[in-house]
Amino acid sequence: MKEGQFKLTMHQGWENKMFSTLEAGALVAETTEKIRISAVAKAPRSRSTKTNWNQIKKNISAHIERDARGHYGNVTIELNDRVRHALLQERGWTDRGGRRHPGRRYLKEALLKARIE
Repeated sequence: MKEGQFKLTMHQGWENKMFSTLEAGALVAETTEKIRISAVAKAPRSRSTKTNWNQIKKNISAHIERDARGHYGNVTIELNDRVRHALLQERGWTDRGGRRHPGRRYLKEALLKARIE
């Protein structure tokens, strides 16, 4: 080879080794936490000053897992069955009177914000 040139060789499965490193895990944890914070900031709130245990913002959590392909992060809502329905707030619903209530799309906004950054 001439000076100043290099040869790049990729072996099958190199991604799995790269994504399984501690540095990749730290990066996934940091990004997942940013998404969780953004979702909490945009989550629907009641107008009252009283904070309830079942508010959506108090039940959004981030989890980091690792499998054979590397690290991945999940932002989980409503692990407790007694919490308000976050997906109804996200996608919208029709009440008993037949009126449609639009969704707030706060989770989608948090994911789009992370994707842009």
